[in-house]
Amino acid sequence: MIRGFCAIPVALIVAACGGSDSNGPAAGFECLGQALPTTAPAAINVSGRITANFTSPSPVPHAYVYAFRRGDSTHLAGDTTDTIGNYSLMITTGGTPVDGYITVSDSNRHLDTFAYPAVPLAGGFTENVLMVSNTEFGILAASAGITPVAGDGFIGMVVRNCQGVPIAGATVSSNPAGEVRYNAGGIPSSTASSTSDDGVAYIANVVPGNVTVMATGSGHTLRQHVVATRANAITLTEIQP
Repeated sequence: MIRGFCAIPVALIVAACGGSDSNGPAAGFECLGQALPTTAPAAINVSGRITANFTSPSPVPHAYVYAFRRGDSTHLAGDTTDTIGNYSLMITTGGTPVDGYITVSDSNRHLDTFAYPAVPLAGGFTENVLMVSNTEFGILAASAGITPVAGDGFIGMVVRNCQGVPIAGATVSSNPAGEVRYNAGGIPSSTASSTSDDGVAYIANVVPGNVTVMATGSGHTLRQHVVATRANAITLTEIQP
């Protein structure tokens, strides 16, 4: 899982010293509870790079990248990655933040990937996406001690603070629930009970459909949001204050 969505492309720590004090939230959580923007420029740019091979990421040329508003089947913008995996989407907003996602596919060489930002987009955004093949997904699932259920969805996420820094010690959950795992030493672990320094978490075997993702970090309950999971595909997102 990589940061692409300003991403991508999750945090929780229950240390007693991590909570708020009389001066407000702890460092990195100053934006906690703040209202989200209600207006946006007429057009915003979403750009990034698509890569594959989790052991040594390399560019994915000629991948198809589309942006959608939630609940709308007509794409807002589309592009094909260049030879070094870059894409750029100019999205018309209508003056309001875009609550949506991007899709990435490459003629079935890798699993289709759907990337959701942590909050509706009210400005330019960078979304880098690491794709995985069926074989790689099997290796990662085995490392995490997960037996993938055919037809279920999979969510990979990063927990970050207000500055975009990954949060260690975070825990995540979802509704509907799935099998939660975290990284340890940079790879999925079957025993880790919270995020490591990379802030990465996974929720496997989630029933396809709308899923609310949640996290707690440094004693704070972070901003939850809804993503959609799809059968035999990857959903990526972030959770922030």
